[in-house]
Amino acid sequence: MAEKVLLVDFENVQQVDFSKIDKAFNVSIFVGANQKNIPFELVDAAQPLGTKVEWVKIEGNGSNALDFHIAMQLGRILESSCKSECIVLSKDKGFDPLIKFLNKAGLVCKRINSLLELSNTPISDANYSRVLDVLRKTPSRSLPRRRKTLTQHISAMFQKKLPQSDIDKIMDILFADKKVSETNNIISYTL
Repeated sequence: MAEKVLLVDFENVQQVDFSKIDKAFNVSIFVGANQKNIPFELVDAAQPLGTKVEWVKIEGNGSNALDFHIAMQLGRILESSCKSECIVLSKDKGFDPLIKFLNKAGLVCKRINSLLELSNTPISDANYSRVLDVLRKTPSRSLPRRRKTLTQHISAMFQKKLPQSDIDKIMDILFADKKVSETNNIISYTL
C-alpha cells in the first residue's frame, strides 16, 4: 500500500487543522530555526495522531532554508517508495517547478495552499464572497502585496468587527480557490 505524506511548511502556514487530514497521512511539520513558539492548541490537536506526526526543527537560517529541507525530505520519501503520495502544504509557489518535475517522472506529488483543498465539501461563505467582490473591483496596483496587509485589508472591509478566525478562514479559502498565491512573501492575484 502506498504511503501518504503531508509535509507542512510551518514558516509559511501556521493554521493546521488536524481534523481535515486523512488519518492515512504521515505528517511532517517543518519548523524554522527562528520559530521559538508552537501554539499549545496545535501540539494538543496533533497528539492523537501519535507517531504519524513528526516535528522537524531545521538548523540554520537563510533564504529558503526550510524549503530545501522539505525538498530533501521529498526526495528521501520518493526514493524509498515511488508509490508514495506526497503533499506539500505551503503557500510558496517556489515548490511548483520541483513538483512539476516529480510528476513528469511519474511520481505523485502536489502543493496545496490550505488543508481545505483536501476536503471534498464545497465552500460557501457570504463574507468570502464579499471579500472576493471587493478585491475584484480594486485596481490591481492597489491590491495588497503582503499577507499581513491583505489580512488588514479584509479586516477593514468589515470595519474591524470580523473575528480573526473568520479572516484566517477567508484567507485559506482565497488560497484554496487559487484566487491568491504567494511567492517570496509577495501576494499575486487571479481574481
